[in-house]
Amino acid sequence: MGGTLRLIIITGIASLVSAGLWYFQPENLPLPEGWSMAVITKSLLILLGGLLVSGFAQFLHARLQAGKGHWGIVRRLLSADDDKPVYELFWLLGALHILIWAAIPVLLLRVWGLYDQSAKLLSTLASEGIKIGEKTHIVPSKILVGIFLFALLITATRWIKRRLNNRWLHHTPMHPGTREAVATMFGYITFIIALLIGLTFAGFNLSSLTIIAGALGVGIGFGLQNIANNFISGLILLFERPIRPGDFISVGETTGFVRKVSIRSTELETLDRMSVIVPNSDMLANHVQNWTLRDPFGRIIIPVGVAYGSDTELVKKILLDVAANNDDVIKAGHPFIPGPQVLFKGFGDSSLDFELRVFIRQVDKRLLITSAINFAIDAGFREHKVNSPFPQRDLWFRNAPPAAEGGEV
Repeated sequence: MGGTLRLIIITGIASLVSAGLWYFQPENLPLPEGWSMAVITKSLLILLGGLLVSGFAQFLHARLQAGKGHWGIVRRLLSADDDKPVYELFWLLGALHILIWAAIPVLLLRVWGLYDQSAKLLSTLASEGIKIGEKTHIVPSKILVGIFLFALLITATRWIKRRLNNRWLHHTPMHPGTREAVATMFGYITFIIALLIGLTFAGFNLSSLTIIAGALGVGIGFGLQNIANNFISGLILLFERPIRPGDFISVGETTGFVRKVSIRSTELETLDRMSVIVPNSDMLANHVQNWTLRDPFGRIIIPVGVAYGSDTELVKKILLDVAANNDDVIKAGHPFIPGPQVLFKGFGDSSLDFELRVFIRQVDKRLLITSAINFAIDAGFREHKVNSPFPQRDLWFRNAPPAAEGGEV
C-alpha cells in the first residue's frame, strides 16, 4: 500500500515538473535534432500519466480487497464476502493495465507527428491484433471486451446467488441445506456460462475446445482421476444431501461441524476450531457418522465401576438422580426417546460394572455433558459413601518349600 502511494506521489510531482518545463521553455537546453521541448514534455507527460493512472488503479484495487472503512460498502454492493478476495477485480485491474499500456504507444506516435502510423496502429490493434504464426491472432480490443464482460457477468451472477440463498429461497419450504445446494449449483453453472461468453467476445473459437476436452479426457484417464472423482462426488453430495452445512459428523478420526460443501471438498471445523478440508470422494468411500442428520439428539454411555459389597440399588438410584438433575439430559416421558437407563453389566475382576445410558439434547456437546455427569456421580458416591474399586489379587503358592527350622521361608 505504501509503495503504491509513493509511486502516485512521485509520478504526480514528475508530471508537474514536466508541465513546468513545457510552459516556461528554458533557453539554451540542448535537444536532439528534430525535437522540441513541447514534444519531449508531452511524451514525458503521457508516460508519467500512464504510471499515475496505473498506480491509482492498483491503489483502488488494494483498498477494495482490504474492504476497510467506507470501502466495505463497495464490497457489499459487489456482494463480496468479508473474508474473501473479489476475484473479478483482478481481471478488471489486468484489463485496465492492458488498456493503459496499449494506448500509450498510440498517443506517443500522435505527439511525435506520426498521425498516420498512430491511426494504423490503433486500427490494427482494434481489428486485426497481433498475428502469431499463421492462424493465431491476438486482438487486444476483443480481449478487453471479453475480460470486462466476464467480470461484469460474474459480479451480477454472484449478486443473484447471494440474493437467491439469503432472501428469495427463504420464502420456499426448502431445507437450508437444499437452498445452499441450489445456490452453489447456480454459482457454478453461471460461472461456466460467463466464462464461455467472455471467451466468445474475446475472439476465441469455441470449436477448438473440443481438442481441449479430448486432451482433458486423456488427462483424466492418466492422472486426474482423483479430481474427477471429487468433482462427481461433490455433485452427489449437493443433490443427495447426506451431509449439510451445520451437521456434526465424524469422518475417520476427524469430528466436527460441516461449514461448507463445495464441488471438490468439504470443510469441517473441529471442536478445537481447526478447519479440516476433506476430499468429497472420502465422504462417499468411507463410513461417515452424521450425528445430526435428522435431529440434534444423541446418546452417551458412561461406564461406572463400584467396589464389591456396594449396595447396587443405591448405586442405581444415585445414577438416575444424577441424570434427572442434568438439564441437558432428556428425561423419561418423551414420546420418541427413552429416558435414562442404568444397566448392571456384570462382575469385573475388581468391580461391579454399571453403565448409565442417557440421551442428550445436543450431541455435539457430549464431551462437556459427560464431564458434568462424571463430576455429579463422584459427588453422589462421596455423599453416600459408595466406594470406588481398586485392584485385588489373591496369591496362591503351590508346592511351597517347607520353612527351615529356626529360619525363614
